[in-house]
Amino acid sequence: MTHHEPPHRPAAPPTVFWPRCTAVHGCTGRAAGELGSCAAHLRPREFERFVAALRPGADVDLRGVTVPAWLLDAVLDAVTGPDGRPHLGRTRFDGAVLPSDAALRGFCVEGDSSFDGACFLGGVSFYDARFFGNVSFRGARFGRNVSFHEARFHRHVSFEEAVFTGDAVFGGTRWHADASFRNSVFMGAACFDRARFGRDAAMQAACFGGPVSFKRVRVTRHARFERTRFRHGVWLGPLVAGGRIGLTDATVHGGLRVHAAAPLVTARGATVHGEADFRLRHAELDLEDALFEGPAAVRSLAHPIQGLAEPAWAGPPAVRLTSLRRADATGLLLTDVDLSGCGFLGLRRPDALRITGDCTFATVTDRRRLRPGHRGGRAVLAEDLSRGGDAPYDDRLRVLYLALARATADADRGRVARDFRYSALEMRRHGERDPWRRAGLHLLWITCGYGLRAGRAVAWLAVIVALVCYGASFLQHGDQADSVHTAHLGGRNT
Repeated sequence: MTHHEPPHRPAAPPTVFWPRCTAVHGCTGRAAGELGSCAAHLRPREFERFVAALRPGADVDLRGVTVPAWLLDAVLDAVTGPDGRPHLGRTRFDGAVLPSDAALRGFCVEGDSSFDGACFLGGVSFYDARFFGNVSFRGARFGRNVSFHEARFHRHVSFEEAVFTGDAVFGGTRWHADASFRNSVFMGAACFDRARFGRDAAMQAACFGGPVSFKRVRVTRHARFERTRFRHGVWLGPLVAGGRIGLTDATVHGGLRVHAAAPLVTARGATVHGEADFRLRHAELDLEDALFEGPAAVRSLAHPIQGLAEPAWAGPPAVRLTSLRRADATGLLLTDVDLSGCGFLGLRRPDALRITGDCTFATVTDRRRLRPGHRGGRAVLAEDLSRGGDAPYDDRLRVLYLALARATADADRGRVARDFRYSALEMRRHGERDPWRRAGLHLLWITCGYGLRAGRAVAWLAVIVALVCYGASFLQHGDQADSVHTAHLGGRNT
C-alpha cells in the first residue's frame, strides 16, 4: 500500500488541515498507548511519533473521528507485517467517518473490532480480510458499494440495523460462527453466493430492496428470514442447511425460489407477490396460512445437489408437506411429495390444486385399524385419521375430498381419486339426515361401494348367481322328485 505523508501544517491556524472529531462533547478518539489525545488532533511531530510507535498487532482507537484517507493509509502501512497484510489488535471505529474508497483489503484484526455507527462515505472493500475476534457493524452506514468477498470471520459477527446504500457483496465469505443481519437494510443488490455460515445466518426483519442471491450456500444450523422483506424477489439456493430455513411471515415481491436440502422449511404466513417454487430434498415443508398471488409449486429433488455435500442427517429425499391449512394460491402444483401427514382443512382454493407424480397419502384398511403409509389400503387425509371412527360428521372434509379427487384424477392411475370420492360418499352417508337417502346410500355402499368398488359388486353378483343357480337346481330337483313320486303312485294304482 502506498504511504501518504500527512500534509505540511501551515504556521496559522495550527489545526485547520487536521481532521476534526465528530463527537459532540469532545474528542473520544484515542491512539492506544500514545499521547492520550485523538490521532486526528496530533501535531505533525506527535503524529510521526504515533505512527512510529505502531507495530503489527497494535490496538487502534479512532472512535468518533473523521478519518481522512492519508491517516487511514498511514496507520495501515505502519501495522503491515512481513506477509503484506496489515495486522491490528483491538480495533475501535465506533461512530467514525471513513473516507471514500477506503482500501481495507486483506487486513487482519486479531482482537475484537467494532464499527458500530460508523459511516463509510463511499465504496469500501474488505476483500480477503480476516477477523479473528468478535466483529460488530451494528448501525453502520455504507454510502456506496461494499465488498466482503472472500472475507473470513472467526467469531460472532453483527450487521444488525446496518444500512447498505449500494450493492453488498458477500460472495465466498466464511463465517465460522453466527452472522446476524437482523433489521438491516439493503438498498441495492445483495450477493451471498458460495458463502459458508458456521452456525446461524440470522436475517430476521431485514429489508432487501434489490435482487438477492444465495447460490451454493451452506449453513451449518439455521437460515432465518422470518419477517424479512424482499422487494425484487429472492433466489435461495442451491443451499444446504443443517437446521431450519425460516420464511415465516416473510414478504416477497417478484417471486420466490427455494432450492435446498434442509430438515425443515417453514413459510407460515409468508406472502409472495409473484411465482413461488420450492424444490427441496430431505425436507419437511410447512405452508400454513401462506399466500401466493401467483402460481406455486412444490417438488422433490430426486438427485443430490451438485457441489454441496449432503449432511449426515439426510433421510428420505422426498419432501414431506406438513400443512396447507388456510393456504391461498392461484395455482398450486404438488409433484412427488409425501402428503401422508399434511393438513388440508381450510385450504382457500382446493380447486386450484394439482397433484401429480408419486404423491403418497395416509391409508386405512378399515375403521378399526389405521395404518398410515400402507400402500395396500384406501388413501385418506391426515385429518380423517385424527378424527377416529366415532367423530362427528364434518362437511368440510366431504367438500375437501371431492376437490382432492379432481386434483388427483391423473395421479397413480386414478386410484387415489377413486379413494377420495369413496371417502366423500362415506362422509355423506354418515352425515345424511334423510332416512330414505341414508338407506339408499347404505344399499349402494353394501352392494357396490358406491359404484367405486368393482370387487364388491362382483362378489355380490357372484353371490346372486350362486343363489339363482342353487334355486334353479333346487326347483329342478323338486320337479324330478314330483315326477318320480307321481309315476310311483300310478304304478301302484294299476
